[in-house]
Amino acid sequence: MSRTKKRIAMIVGGVIVVAILAGQSIWASVQLLSGATGVEARSAVAREGSLLETVSAPGFVEPTAKVDISAQVSARITLLPFREGDLVKQGDVVVQLDDRNLKAGLESTIARRDGERARLEAETVRINGPVQSLENARRTLERQRKLFETGDVARQAFEDATVRVDELEASIAAMRKTIGALESSLAAGDAEIERVRQELSYATMRAPIDGAITRLNAEVGELVMVGTMNNAGTVIMTIADLGRMRMRSQVAESDIAKVVEGQPAEIFINAFPGRSFKGVVEEVALQRTGTGMQAAASATQGAGTFTVDISIDSEGTRIFSGLAANVDIAIKEHWGVLVPTQAVVERKRDELPLALSESPLFTAGQRVVPIIFRDENGIATATAVRLGSSSLTETIVDSGVESGQMVVVGPYKTLEHLKGGEALRQEEVPSGGAKPRSGLSVKVSG
Repeated sequence: MSRTKKRIAMIVGGVIVVAILAGQSIWASVQLLSGATGVEARSAVAREGSLLETVSAPGFVEPTAKVDISAQVSARITLLPFREGDLVKQGDVVVQLDDRNLKAGLESTIARRDGERARLEAETVRINGPVQSLENARRTLERQRKLFETGDVARQAFEDATVRVDELEASIAAMRKTIGALESSLAAGDAEIERVRQELSYATMRAPIDGAITRLNAEVGELVMVGTMNNAGTVIMTIADLGRMRMRSQVAESDIAKVVEGQPAEIFINAFPGRSFKGVVEEVALQRTGTGMQAAASATQGAGTFTVDISIDSEGTRIFSGLAANVDIAIKEHWGVLVPTQAVVERKRDELPLALSESPLFTAGQRVVPIIFRDENGIATATAVRLGSSSLTETIVDSGVESGQMVVVGPYKTLEHLKGGEALRQEEVPSGGAKPRSGLSVKVSG
């Protein structure tokens, strides 16, 4: 290669090197200007607003009106016109038992009652003769007494008349007692007839409320039994009004004093993910859940619960009985500067810069303190704060942060290692859950 060509090659190579270096410098400048350097972070705007203080509790959903249809007489089922899930109206026949024995018992009781009535009528008629004889005997005795006093008859005739009157009076008294016993027996017969008729009516079971059959425990042909003190009776079915539902929640004893009737609540039912239902506290139990040794043990450990019933506004949704649920009961509303709860981090006080650790917002002797990192034009600034009430999503800052200021809310790995003074590289989280890219910061405002 000639000397001229070598010189040209060297010039061209130098130009290329200069271009590459210039390009790298320009790219580094673009990266710096575009904010591509710094700690990855997301920011939110502190805002004024209200925060509801809530009490959370688990529980389950059940109908407000629920009736168990149980056997009141022992007999076999002959008819079940409705099946589980069917809707019934008040007064519909839902169970028919075999009533032949009950009808036979009723007829036998009526026959015995009628026999007692016939005996009573016969005794009432039969007593009329002795009563008339007694009246005649008393008149005879009066005549004999007068004749005896005048000496016209012997003493024996007077005494015979006296004995006759006594005998008739005793006989009539006995007959009247018999009539009284028959009247009592007749009244008992009438009462027995009413009892048997009532038992006969138990053979036909009707729906006491409008609702749906939520549980069917028996089939046609099965023998249902009446409950006793030691053995529960047969529950044939359960009818519930699914249009009026409630949640039976178990509130911890440490929170129960804050809960009163009429407080609003938000109910989350596991079967309806992503949706909540409005509710109102209707009843607060005055006694701890459980009895005996169980209640005593929970009281000692401070881990007892109280049942709180909360009505549910289903908004026309059919909610099944027995579903698991959780509730947030709003017990108090607070107002102040709100920040996302994840923006609050805790640091050991002796690891903070001296100026920050001696902040008057911290109490004396407080070893672990809350701080918030403010985003001041892309620089993380550690800030002492005094906190108020908090929820799972938001926290009230009583002092340290003002409304409108930007605070760092994540990601967690960034907050865990921030110390203050770092440059921040904000990210935008696109809708749909796409991977974040460098660019605009996330602005969360109320």
